[in-house]
Amino acid sequence: MENLAVFIGSSINWIISALALITIVGFAYTVYGVSALEKKIEEDRKKSGGRKEYTQGGIKREADVYTWEDNLNNIEAFNKVQLKYSIFEQFVPIFPLLGILGTVAGIIEHLDNLKEMKVALALSMSTTFYGLIAAILLKIIDAVFVSKSVNKMALFFDTYEQNYQMVKDKHNQEAEKLDNRG
Repeated sequence: MENLAVFIGSSINWIISALALITIVGFAYTVYGVSALEKKIEEDRKKSGGRKEYTQGGIKREADVYTWEDNLNNIEAFNKVQLKYSIFEQFVPIFPLLGILGTVAGIIEHLDNLKEMKVALALSMSTTFYGLIAAILLKIIDAVFVSKSVNKMALFFDTYEQNYQMVKDKHNQEAEKLDNRG
């Protein structure tokens, strides 16, 4: 019986370690993806210099108008990064649960023998400890770096959409005024 408790506790500790590593890699991928997207958007802006719009009043250059249609690919790329981030973000609450599972499995194995219970409890509590440590550290990494980066990019696209809509509405109003005069 004791060997099964040791096996379960050790297995869960390895699972916690592997899952923590996978989550860290996922978080790094997210930060890298958002950073690369920010650089691409900045390069696209520098290259284009704005789109020419031919209106009844003449040629206009609208720096904010050109990029909305061009930015659709960037928005799609960001949505893919954000989707993967949300998957890795959901791993964090699993760590304490895995730790508790290891503790419960170790205790159940030795309920009939209180002497062995002390040894089993010491080993099985390590799974809870590792699970809690992993959850706390990954939650801090997520809060300080990853979600901050993702939220910043989401805010950028939201603001961008609002600005685009305001410019488009203003342009349409100007065009409508010119149509009504003519």
